[in-house]
Amino acid sequence: MADPVGLSDLDDTLIRRGEAFERWAAEFAAAHRVPLEWLLRTDPAYSSRRVEFFELVKATFGVRPGVAELHAQYRRRMPELVEPDRQVCAMLTGLREAGWRLGVVTNGMVDNQTAKLRRAGLYDLVDAVVISEAVEIRKPDARIFHHALTRLGAQPGPHAVMVGDSLENDIAGAHHAGLATVWVSHGRPLPGNGPHPHRTIRTVNEATAVLTEGKAG
Repeated sequence: MADPVGLSDLDDTLIRRGEAFERWAAEFAAAHRVPLEWLLRTDPAYSSRRVEFFELVKATFGVRPGVAELHAQYRRRMPELVEPDRQVCAMLTGLREAGWRLGVVTNGMVDNQTAKLRRAGLYDLVDAVVISEAVEIRKPDARIFHHALTRLGAQPGPHAVMVGDSLENDIAGAHHAGLATVWVSHGRPLPGNGPHPHRTIRTVNEATAVLTEGKAG
């Protein structure tokens, strides 16, 4: 029987990206006189388009400096605002001790995502980290999940599970790659017309029970 493999998303799954963004937005709003409510409201639509986000900020509010520098400042600051979660660290440690091989599959830039993992104390708790910029493939493309499985010496199947908060990027993408899936809902209802995960949990800390009971697939 193949060893179990657990893949996980990073932002808003293993780390509370939303809370880190709120802290960044409060700082940015105070420094540049941009309405905090506008930043928080606009962020979700630009979660994977940060350059366009700062282009919009600059065009709307005349913020200085230029877009490239604003983006660079954001990338430097956001990882510093990530708060480690002892429960998540304990969960990953426990899964590895139970024989799981673990990987992170995340969209984003290498420097930014790696810094978040290190700041959260997670980098050394997983066996592989696959970042879209490094492999030039983004979720939900099935190839990025296959890349992670290759790094872990594994094959698709019910023993390989993807845990994530995005129904499109994590759940649909992992389904296409032949993985079992666990959706982190954060209390959101499951849409009737979207991809259906094999299991749903409210927070990532509930993943251990689902994975170790063998009920993800």
